[in-house]
Amino acid sequence: MNRIVLQLWEESEKGWGVRPDGCSIHIDNISRDNYVNSIYKDRSDVVPDSYDRVIGDPIEAFIGDLLYKTLEMESSIRLMEHEFNNLVNLEDIIIKEC
Repeated sequence: MNRIVLQLWEESEKGWGVRPDGCSIHIDNISRDNYVNSIYKDRSDVVPDSYDRVIGDPIEAFIGDLLYKTLEMESSIRLMEHEFNNLVNLEDIIIKEC
């Protein structure tokens, strides 16, 4: 298993509320910070009807070799909620317990 940085996300949508929106996985904290900053950089002071945001602090996690090889090439990968849940259930993503 290979150590990575995992960031949880949620989506807020006017009239629907807030719901989990998967995660992003990152090769390191610098890649995570760059990814989050790229998502937030184009936002204005006007709140849109729908937007996503990070939940909490980055989490230490571990992934298998195949997914890690892809992550090495990309440095950051966004996973939708069902993809994230499937990978956790299959133990392809293991979240370190605090």
